[in-house]
Amino acid sequence: MTDELETSMRLTRLSRYACAVLLAAALAGQVASAPATASQPAALGPLASAFDRAADEFDVPRDLLVAVAYGESRLEAHGGLPSQANGYGVMHLVSNPTQHSLERAATLTGEPVHRLRSVTSVNVRGGAAVLRELADGEGLTAGARDRLSAWYPAVARYSAAVNDATARLYADHVYDLLRAGIKAGPVQVAPQAVRPELGRYAGIAPAGAADPHLAAAAVPEYGPARWVPANGGNYQAGRSSRITTVVVHVTQGSYAGTVSWFQNPSSGVSAHYVVKSSNGEITQMVREGDTAYHARSANPYALGIEHEGFVDNPAWFTDAMYRSSAALTRYLCDKYGLPKNRTAIKGHNEMPGNDHTDPGPNWNWNYYLSLVDAGGSGGRYLAGSPTDFTGDGRDDVVTFTQGSLNDVYVSASTGSSFAGTSVKWNDFFGLTGETLLSGDFNGDGRDDVVAFTHGSLADVYVALSTGSSFGGATKWHDWFAPNAEVAAVGDVNGDGRDDVVAFTHDGAGDVYVALSTGSSFAGTALKWHEYFSIAGEYPALGDVDGDGRDDLITFTQGPASAADVIVALSSGSGFGAPQKWHDLFAVGAELPRVGDVNGDGRDDIVTFTCNADADVYAVVSTGTGFAGTTVKWNDFFCLAGEFPYLGDVNGDGRDDIIAFTKGSLNDVYVGLSTGTGFLGGAKWHDFFGLPNETTL
Repeated sequence: MTDELETSMRLTRLSRYACAVLLAAALAGQVASAPATASQPAALGPLASAFDRAADEFDVPRDLLVAVAYGESRLEAHGGLPSQANGYGVMHLVSNPTQHSLERAATLTGEPVHRLRSVTSVNVRGGAAVLRELADGEGLTAGARDRLSAWYPAVARYSAAVNDATARLYADHVYDLLRAGIKAGPVQVAPQAVRPELGRYAGIAPAGAADPHLAAAAVPEYGPARWVPANGGNYQAGRSSRITTVVVHVTQGSYAGTVSWFQNPSSGVSAHYVVKSSNGEITQMVREGDTAYHARSANPYALGIEHEGFVDNPAWFTDAMYRSSAALTRYLCDKYGLPKNRTAIKGHNEMPGNDHTDPGPNWNWNYYLSLVDAGGSGGRYLAGSPTDFTGDGRDDVVTFTQGSLNDVYVSASTGSSFAGTSVKWNDFFGLTGETLLSGDFNGDGRDDVVAFTHGSLADVYVALSTGSSFGGATKWHDWFAPNAEVAAVGDVNGDGRDDVVAFTHDGAGDVYVALSTGSSFAGTALKWHEYFSIAGEYPALGDVDGDGRDDLITFTQGPASAADVIVALSSGSGFGAPQKWHDLFAVGAELPRVGDVNGDGRDDIVTFTCNADADVYAVVSTGTGFAGTTVKWNDFFCLAGEFPYLGDVNGDGRDDIIAFTKGSLNDVYVGLSTGTGFLGGAKWHDFFGLPNETTL
């Protein structure tokens, strides 16, 4: 948290019961791909009972009450200690110069303020009372109160945001939680296909939403981010020192609440960037060249990154957050010439003159720094998707600019280089924060591009290739890979058309599939596997047994003793039991990829160390396993900060290695496969794929 955010914060040791609840939440996760229509009954327990009683008393939907609380606090009361905005308890009842939900709850319930702060059941009751009063103010009738969808305006007002755009950001997240479902120990909410009635918010874009008409000053400096400016009194224009340090903070509050707090003129604090827990979404609030107020005497030379959560609850620190934040920190280090280590990347608690604890003992510095130093995918999992956009049998390269332009450029392979100046193939596809992949979705032999919007809509858009451009974006599915689920592409039923796959990538480890019909992804997503590639692993698809159907692969990516590769073969209508195909591959922060590198029709595995050694290792498939000891196929390819990929760029049937250097040069290098190794890197293009762009 920023230095000025903390109010005499003293951490309390979690009780055994609270630890069990947090562990259950971390293992069980909160996301599911196929929304249900009915809520699960809450398990017995004091917190679950408190929600049930308060919901009944104030006629607030119980699941909505839980979702608001979960979005605010992950249902953790923090021992009655305040948040950054002076909010208390699981319902985050606030008392500060501009927000008074705590005092309002006291008036509505007759409970004293000190009990609303410190007694969880009373706090839940107070939150329900405030929500009901807001609903009454929005004119919700008794009948309307029975509809979850009708509560959207009341939820938006509960945020007490400084403007409607930020209120939308808050309310959208609550409804994302309702659609995804919540599993937090004894308190559970089943996924529900709810579409909110936006009311007056329908004409208001969420804070920081991409807008091609924005002025340059309103565009984020970091391409994947939103831009929502902090209040001008909460930072200083310009700097008195050069930038030398990236400071890691924890917000002690929610994402939308932090964005709103930095917009509030009474807060007196800010940070340059804020990162969301559930999906790694980023909002920039202060220009990097300006001095944010986050670390006292270090402010003139430091860039501040706030991470949604509380230092005493590790459940906030998701893999999506780590990877997204690491990509941002990598960008900042590259831009300002900073070393990607603890010399330049520090916690708030390490800054001079500060007495704070964040990011705290639950922040995994080793993992975070390994991601910062690894370079690559910017928080996404890109083990491979085909890129032959012209249909000539040779894979090409594509880059999505995102940011304010959302252009898509392609440079086609000639067999010995990527041709000349890249060509714009689409001028509005792939918005900031979307997952962008490629595949032949209509089976015409030319690869197309696909965008997974995630978030509250979870739409899937496809732009088909004509051989020289991509057509307009068309919605092929309206509910797939919501929130932080990992999207992938592959022909899982062997019909010659690529399908879409979503890994929930949480404790449940479910895998959902929507098959291509040639013009859409059919119907409701179907669960093809119920436990594969949990959080922390690296999921992928590939036809490893050569039967024409893509199979599931996951790289566990532990230390050397636990870096297994697990496979589940496709039957055409489901994925079979997981089988270990290799027991030492893609260790730690290495970047694994999947492709047929020896040309035998079976996909193999490749890993890039992307460090000073720049080694590339491969293991080929036998059809029933990945053969024997890992073999080094190239000993100097893809340095730290570069992005590696695979593709058959010369059309000989063997996948080759590709590296997008990014940085200041933006070169593209290729190492051709001989079937038993990769040749030395040769430059195939000298300006393609800028640092903030997504490249395949």
